[in-house]
Amino acid sequence: MTPTEVGTKYYQQKTAWYMFISALSPTVWSQVAAVHTLDSDVDVDDLTVTTDDDYIYNQTSDITTTSTYARAHVKPENFTGTIKWSIDKPELATIDEETGLITANNRSQSGEVTVTATAVNSSNSAPKEAEAKLMVGGGLEDQTVNVGEKATFALMGNIGEFEEQEDLNYSIRWFKEDPITHEQSEIEIGKNSVAHTTDATTLDDDGAEYFAHIEAKTNGKTYEYDTNKAKLHVLSTEGPTIELDETIKNNTYDNNSDTEKTIYDVISQDKVVYNSTITNTSNGARLKDATYTVPLRSDTKVNKVLIDGEETNDYSVTSGSGEDDLKIKNLAFGINQSHEIEIQTTVSDVNSRESFRSNAHIEGTDDNGNTVKKSGDTRTLNLITNKLEYQVNDIDYGTIKPIGNEKVIYRQDETNWPNNIMNVDDMRRSKSGVQLYLSQAADFTDDSGNVLQGHLKYYDDDGEADLLNNSILVSNSTSGQGMNSLSWRADKGVLLEMDNRMMNASGNYHTKLNWTFLDSLDE
Repeated sequence: MTPTEVGTKYYQQKTAWYMFISALSPTVWSQVAAVHTLDSDVDVDDLTVTTDDDYIYNQTSDITTTSTYARAHVKPENFTGTIKWSIDKPELATIDEETGLITANNRSQSGEVTVTATAVNSSNSAPKEAEAKLMVGGGLEDQTVNVGEKATFALMGNIGEFEEQEDLNYSIRWFKEDPITHEQSEIEIGKNSVAHTTDATTLDDDGAEYFAHIEAKTNGKTYEYDTNKAKLHVLSTEGPTIELDETIKNNTYDNNSDTEKTIYDVISQDKVVYNSTITNTSNGARLKDATYTVPLRSDTKVNKVLIDGEETNDYSVTSGSGEDDLKIKNLAFGINQSHEIEIQTTVSDVNSRESFRSNAHIEGTDDNGNTVKKSGDTRTLNLITNKLEYQVNDIDYGTIKPIGNEKVIYRQDETNWPNNIMNVDDMRRSKSGVQLYLSQAADFTDDSGNVLQGHLKYYDDDGEADLLNNSILVSNSTSGQGMNSLSWRADKGVLLEMDNRMMNASGNYHTKLNWTFLDSLDE
């Protein structure tokens, strides 16, 4: 609508369904909307920004908040310009330029983002900006304490507000994972606490990881969520102070989401390099007879190890449960001394999507013979097969009559949306366009060789097509876009069309579907 005069007009929509008996005809009304028309532009004087949530989760779950809205508060209220939204770290979260909807990444990347609102004046005068901060994470933050102090891990975001929801049936269990053995133990039972405080820490606690398992029950359904693993850093107040600065890099492939601690879309035969700078920052204590241990994924090939730029063979690799340990012995750190360690590797075979977390640590003795141990930050490899993996579910049309069936027989509910006919995990690193074709290989037959008087057809919004000995395009992706899983609503997709005039013998009938993936020519 285009206003023709100054003032305010109110609009409301009425929807009615007319039936034979008018008294039974239902009618609904929309909410009232107001349109304010001014005689001149009104520029912004003041602008502030808030977000509906100050923390959103980077892991998809039914009980966590993975998106939120940014709100612009403009003065005067009759501002006639527009608001545009932007965000400083799109690898952590994205924002809709028009609506202000913020959506966290789903690759477990954490950090703080800055959301900016820009008020663009309709008079073309200078715009005004305002911003707000928002945290993206997996539910817990790392903690650092001095030896002997306690550390508190608190659930962030909407899960941290569970105690305020009296009508919510939930449980929270806390776990601790040993940084070396990876053994997990439940450390708090039956308390349902949204925070866990450790006992007084020792140096043996350095590098331990904590996480919470949450179950929430509502409307007869149970939802579960595991937070990220948050690391505990324990600082020594006596003896040498050891710091580990550790990074990981894929020299074969650079993914835009890679960080210094996490690399993505790693495949077999990639060249991955582990770099570590280990420093004794103490002014009066030394570390000697130290062993630096780096967990590697099983069967990783070690190509070269360098200490301070010089290649060394003074290391060993031992195989354990699910991982190999590379150990470099006889390291010594004088006062304010550091060593640079580089481990060059080749990735072993990858047969499924997986993540490998490497928690390196160094252990030695100080001048008094006391054991000193320090763990580094977690380095993570997210591995893929570099293939388009898929699994097709069987289609069942239930029980039909020998004769006089409906012309179209529908699938059973378990193969209708939101369930998938085909589950696809497109792990190709280079995603060219793909077309998926489907055909029915032969007639339906039973074990006695009887032929069913019917065949499969493919239905979509454009019409229908025979599938018997006929290949039909049922899904496709464009270059740069991954192939999605395939699902159909009850009246779409592969349905069974019967010749309801013909008699069918009793039996279990079956046929084979041919699914064919082809590279798309439309790049």
